[in-house]
Amino acid sequence: MEGKQKICSWIDGNKQQAFAISDYLWENPELSMQEYEASKKISDYLEQAGFSVTRGVAEMPTAFVAVYGQGSPVLAFSSEYDALPGLSQKKDSVKQEPVRPMAPGHGCGHNLMATGGCLAAIALKEYMEENKLAGTIKVFGTPAEELCIGKPFMAKEGLFEGVDAFIDWHPNHTNRAAACDTNAYFNVKYHFSGVPSHGNAPWNGRSSLDGAMLMGHAIEMLREHIKPGTESSATTLNYAFPDVGNSFPNVVPANTIIWCVGRMKDAELAADVLQRLSDCAKGCALATGTTVTREVITATHDMIPNLCLGKLVEENLRYVGVPAYSEADQEAARGIQRSMGVPETGYTCEILDTVLGSQPVTDSSEYSWYAPIAFLNVALAPSADAGWHSWTTAKFAGSEVGKRVLETVGKTLALVGYDLLADPSRIEEAKAELKERLGGRVYETLLPDDAVPDLETNKDIMEKFRAK
Repeated sequence: MEGKQKICSWIDGNKQQAFAISDYLWENPELSMQEYEASKKISDYLEQAGFSVTRGVAEMPTAFVAVYGQGSPVLAFSSEYDALPGLSQKKDSVKQEPVRPMAPGHGCGHNLMATGGCLAAIALKEYMEENKLAGTIKVFGTPAEELCIGKPFMAKEGLFEGVDAFIDWHPNHTNRAAACDTNAYFNVKYHFSGVPSHGNAPWNGRSSLDGAMLMGHAIEMLREHIKPGTESSATTLNYAFPDVGNSFPNVVPANTIIWCVGRMKDAELAADVLQRLSDCAKGCALATGTTVTREVITATHDMIPNLCLGKLVEENLRYVGVPAYSEADQEAARGIQRSMGVPETGYTCEILDTVLGSQPVTDSSEYSWYAPIAFLNVALAPSADAGWHSWTTAKFAGSEVGKRVLETVGKTLALVGYDLLADPSRIEEAKAELKERLGGRVYETLLPDDAVPDLETNKDIMEKFRAK
């Protein structure tokens, strides 16, 4: 245990820089694909710690890969840093009270996710360097997790190849190893184009809105013929009309968009439904005399859980212990629960046993097809009833609770890496489990060849809220 004690002691003595970066990101939240300051802060942090950093990978200015060492095993950590719109919140308030109305906020705790994996990677690097250990550490800086854009495009570029194990985490309301599957996911827009005309002679035009509305009806029928998921991982297919052309009813619209989001049991079903949606679009365009083009924003695979690494995460979380929630933390948690009319349980100090389960969509699922994944949850929000993607999470992500969570995460993930370095047979066992769960399937991107990351998304919103 001497090695683990040394790593934990190093984090105790060097955690303040990670805390400062996390605070900065919380105070300067940036939306998906616009995380320019966050990406620079984190990549500079890693570079100053001795990592070689390649910025702007996979045609995304805010994506990066940081590398230390050489040889096997290759262990990878993850960094996410995008905020959510409209979730600005004062960290010292137990009621909804924005720092700036309608501004972004870290309602998913990504200011902590940005730094937690980095703190672990740097701590492990320091131990390897001191003890002259072979091996490679990588940190993937992945933008736009909230839109599931970053990792699929990085995977498409082959950046995750050659990794032996991924070590990742996400804030939660529980303390556990998350050996969980997820739905596969896609986000796609269909752009219908027609011929405009005056409303008193609509026969001279071809309505793009007719084509999009007919596709909406086709989706309603298609839903019945998609294999169902489970209550915890429901198969869903949603759509909206974000742009319906002109706003005057006496003009036949030339351009209309129908926007579709799907959550499917697995990647194979997602690929099938994507193809059927495109067939619907073509048929509806043909029926209405319009044309249609497809824009795939992103598409992710289902997560492949790994019990072997899950048990290793649990073992190290029990060694480190849950965050040291203070009585003030507990009272703040109970106060928020009280205001929301839910049970006043405060924070749990329980560590759950590792079992197979399900969790919401995340683009970390892309990692899990390349190598076994160890995934940790640590309680940042006090209970599921207190909300997620909400002001409550933003409050705790910026408070002292966030720092206590960050310290627990840094130590636990670093110790998982330590065990994998010390005993490579654990990696082989986890790889054997992954091979069995994949059952012969191999990673194939769900993105079309011509897909490119949407670098402009959220740009107009961020321009309103960036500090002048």
